[in-house]
Amino acid sequence: MYGLIFETIGSIIQADYGNDVWLSLLEKVEYQNTTFCTHSIYSEDLAIKMANVAANLIADGSTPQDFLTYFGRCFIRAAGPFKYETLIKRCGRFFCNFLSGIDSVHLHMKYRYPKMDHPFIYVLEEDADGVVIHYRTSRIGFYPYLYGLLDQVATDFYGIRLAAGTFSQNTYGNSEMGYQYRIRINFDNRDYMACKTIEHGAMALERKANFLTSTTANDYQEPLPQLSSSILLQLFPFCLIFSSDLKIIAVGCQLRLMFSRRMLIGQILPDVARLRRPRLNLTWDNLVTLQRVACELEMMLARNTEEYPLSKVCKTMPDEPKNDQPRRLLLRGEMRHMKDWQAIMYLCNPLIDNMEDMYELGLSIGDLSLHGHSRELVMTAQQHNSSLEDLYERAEERAKELHNTHDLLDEWKRRGDELLYSMIPESIAKSLRRGKEPVDTCEAFECITASFVEMTNIDDIMIKSALEAVSCMNAVFSGLDKVIDQHNVYKVETIGKVYMVVGGAPTKNDTHVKDVCMVALGFRDLLNELSANSGMPVEIRIGLHSGPAVAGLLGRKKPRYSFFGDTINTAARMQTTSLPGRIQISSVSYNLLKSFVGFDCKIRGTVIVKGKGEMETYWLLRYRSPPR
Repeated sequence: MYGLIFETIGSIIQADYGNDVWLSLLEKVEYQNTTFCTHSIYSEDLAIKMANVAANLIADGSTPQDFLTYFGRCFIRAAGPFKYETLIKRCGRFFCNFLSGIDSVHLHMKYRYPKMDHPFIYVLEEDADGVVIHYRTSRIGFYPYLYGLLDQVATDFYGIRLAAGTFSQNTYGNSEMGYQYRIRINFDNRDYMACKTIEHGAMALERKANFLTSTTANDYQEPLPQLSSSILLQLFPFCLIFSSDLKIIAVGCQLRLMFSRRMLIGQILPDVARLRRPRLNLTWDNLVTLQRVACELEMMLARNTEEYPLSKVCKTMPDEPKNDQPRRLLLRGEMRHMKDWQAIMYLCNPLIDNMEDMYELGLSIGDLSLHGHSRELVMTAQQHNSSLEDLYERAEERAKELHNTHDLLDEWKRRGDELLYSMIPESIAKSLRRGKEPVDTCEAFECITASFVEMTNIDDIMIKSALEAVSCMNAVFSGLDKVIDQHNVYKVETIGKVYMVVGGAPTKNDTHVKDVCMVALGFRDLLNELSANSGMPVEIRIGLHSGPAVAGLLGRKKPRYSFFGDTINTAARMQTTSLPGRIQISSVSYNLLKSFVGFDCKIRGTVIVKGKGEMETYWLLRYRSPPR
């Protein structure tokens, strides 16, 4: 689905529910940006996710299907800035005309959105109470979106409403051509049927008497003589007439020259042609329903002159191309059901873009009918083809540049997010993006575990070489960062030669003391490995304590997610009273740690702690994985 769809959804949701709801919706569907690129293609699953999330987020009693319907309405409500209002208004005087011409709207949009996978819709039946439409789509579950779109068009442009609860669907097949539905739409269609009755010659009309005028003597028209079939086939030189068994019974004069009589007359239509648009099987029932739908038929032309005798008849034609590849003749027009004949007449013209196409088909300008626009289109296309190709190439380049720029924007945004999340927790950053004040991020935690790690002999290295000391600290802290990535803990900060880690915040959990102890043991093992492998003479001492604390983001410049409370002070004291290469834990942390199997601890005894007095502490020795 093109980004245009999601742009319209976003603009209307922001207008109806506010920008905060839209940003929250994008966050919950895990979309990383706040905007969509109009000509970029996104997964159709994103629209389904949005509908499911919106039902829970907005919580106004609407179901996900209701929000898909709402999304369809959003497209029409936001149609103004995209210049589609005029196009919709020109589709016809009645809503039924719009339904018949909606495929032409899609064709028009396809020039701007060439990869658009649009549905196909045409009217099967019509009466005063509504219509029955054929709906074919490659997507499943999007008919509520279609209903919302159609109901908004009917309301905004035709002053009618589709009857609630009558948009019933009946699946009657799915294949490689997509899912196909037969859908009944109920609405007040009496005006359209009244006009249709007038067009068919009815002289009495109760609801639309103003459409009729009194007949005078001057209105009388003398009957015309019957038109011979030969003249008819000359007027429409590319037409096809076939019976209910799809046997071709007559062809236009030009087709008769392009194909030998034995090739077309008497042939079964599906044997010599295929329906290119709409993508339906060539059956009588399907073709009868395509009365007001532009149909494209594709016929294959063979290269040998026995099957293609036009070059024998038209001696002045230039030499045909010498390759043996089959050529395609594309015809576009409408199917007319001739009930008196029990046949369908396909009134059409060839689709020819330029002189090269005519040369490929062996046609000349004189072979095209005067009453159509084929001649003018070919000549115009020949004049503007080169400039159009240049414009198309430029548009393709700009689209590619825009797509690359959008990808680059995503990449830089991802890097910015990674940098931001390394400074403050992701949940806090997202709260700030939604407009939350920094002081409002403060939260009290009943129990966390805080740990401090200090490089005890870095001052000695600093005296010898400050550059060596900085390099050493970078190597150590980088290694510590890799350790905490393997555990559910949060790195608070590094101040000088001290490294602080917290478990149980900002995401609360009951395993915080175990997580921090595992990290502390990992730190000790890492430093032992560094000292053994690189000869780096670095020693650390670690202390940790558990208890309540308050955490939050303070200030606006260089904000840091900080922790406050006696627990933090006591954890710092556990570190300062520890010994190099040892991990000291308080009795509170020790009692919590006893709930987890595998940790070996040894009582250290009573320690004098500044500001706390005497405290009983323990050494954390090792962790042994329990047997399975």
